[in-house]
Amino acid sequence: MEETIIGEIAKAEEEGAKRKSESEERARILLAEAERQSSEIVKAAETECAILRANGLRAAETEAQGAYERALSLAEREAREYADALLGHTDVYVAEIVGRIVK
Repeated sequence: MEETIIGEIAKAEEEGAKRKSESEERARILLAEAERQSSEIVKAAETECAILRANGLRAAETEAQGAYERALSLAEREAREYADALLGHTDVYVAEIVGRIVK
């Protein structure tokens, strides 16, 4: 009877050791697969970030160029209006100066 119990215990210990070994091997396989997937995710995220960065830069550049052109156009219009207003009043001053010179 004791031998049977001892045999059963030994058998159970063997089975436990076998299951432990199989579990450790399965854990190593799962860990390797998780690391591989993690690496792929990081590469995909880096690529996506680079694309988003490039698109964002292009959009910002386009927006800035448009703002620059609008500001330049406005400044040109204001300068032209200012010069036209000054020229409108110069006839009186020019006539006065010419009149002084002629006299």
